[in-house]
Amino acid sequence: MRRFALRIDQLPAWAFVASAVLVFGAVRAGRLFALLHQSRGGMELGAILTLATFVCIVIFGVRRRHVAAWRSTVQVLAATVAGNALGIVLIWPFIPDAYQISLAPMLRDTIAAGVTMAVMTLPLAIVLLWLSRRFGTHSLVTERRLRVIQEEWRRRFPGRHEDDATGV
Repeated sequence: MRRFALRIDQLPAWAFVASAVLVFGAVRAGRLFALLHQSRGGMELGAILTLATFVCIVIFGVRRRHVAAWRSTVQVLAATVAGNALGIVLIWPFIPDAYQISLAPMLRDTIAAGVTMAVMTLPLAIVLLWLSRRFGTHSLVTERRLRVIQEEWRRRFPGRHEDDATGV
């Protein structure tokens, strides 16, 4: 699992966004298909899978530390909006003719609503991503590095350390 995560971390931006769009679009299409056939269990399962997929995309967006926080946030939001549109395109052949709706206006409205929400939430998302990278569990000091620093403090200041993590 660790190799898989590291491989995703090292993907170029276009490959990360494209794979996120494909996965999110496929999951959304499954939920829309269940909605189309009025399957309550399918809709619940689709909602759970959609949420899990979104959370995975966000987690991998946060893990991509070699990308600036604002770029990573834009990539996640763009993948979500494009994935929604892809889900509609994938489900389109299965919509009965009795509904009499056109694909172009539906895609336009979906993309417009997604872009509007992305623009409105972009500043908050950037700040939250930056905070998670700055003060999250995998901040700049790893456990191994913290042990090295503590050992150095103990070597330099032999009488002035305690057992806590600060070494003061």
